[in-house]
Amino acid sequence: MKIVRCLVKDKVLYGVVEEDVVKELEDTPFSGITYTGNVYPLSGVKILPPVMPSKILALALNYASHISGSSKPTKPEPFFKTPSCVIGPGESIILPKGVGMVQEEAELVVVIGRRCKSVSKTQAMEYVLGYTCGNDVSAREWQRGDIQWWRAKSSDTFGPIGPYIVTDLDSSQLNIWARVNGREVQHCNTSELLFDIPTLISFISDVVTLEPGDLVFTGTSGVPAQLKNGDVVEVEVEGIGVLSNPVVEE
Repeated sequence: MKIVRCLVKDKVLYGVVEEDVVKELEDTPFSGITYTGNVYPLSGVKILPPVMPSKILALALNYASHISGSSKPTKPEPFFKTPSCVIGPGESIILPKGVGMVQEEAELVVVIGRRCKSVSKTQAMEYVLGYTCGNDVSAREWQRGDIQWWRAKSSDTFGPIGPYIVTDLDSSQLNIWARVNGREVQHCNTSELLFDIPTLISFISDVVTLEPGDLVFTGTSGVPAQLKNGDVVEVEVEGIGVLSNPVVEE
């Protein structure tokens, strides 16, 4: 199932995408799938971020190809991104004044489906609604120079997600690509994750309660590309679609 959050005229709604139409839901997908009977052409809606989360946890150092010779972590290493950094497909990634090097990071993002606290690895996937594409935009000079990563990872617009939430995917075997101006700059498969999704959810939920709509960015691979004014960056996840965002200077 492919779920979209979108704007139709002045109304924000959730729907299920089937071919080229959106079938409106009565409520959010976290409350179950019940249709209103209204149907809209997909080409006639504005696609919004698929959720507005209460919190975002993102994983550092979860692909060996991204570690650059450092030792592999012995446990998951999540950090927070603020919900205020979230933008949707087509919205601009804004490079703040004086930011220095900014890179994209293409990631599979887990969308939590129901309240999740202290769950085991074997139970963890029962709490997943689905998956979306994410770009963990990162300001490297701020990331290296600050005590915390608050502005390096959570500057306004540094959390593009979308375009859809897709359920019923085998998240252990998904290809992920990043392209800048059409040139491939990252490619990996989720089978390369150092800590798999059940491990991440169990580890995080031991200390932080995850609520419906919360997000877990699962980590990025290789060497991400630097972004500059005028670029267009795309994140594609197999089975989900393409998240595309232009890049502009503040």
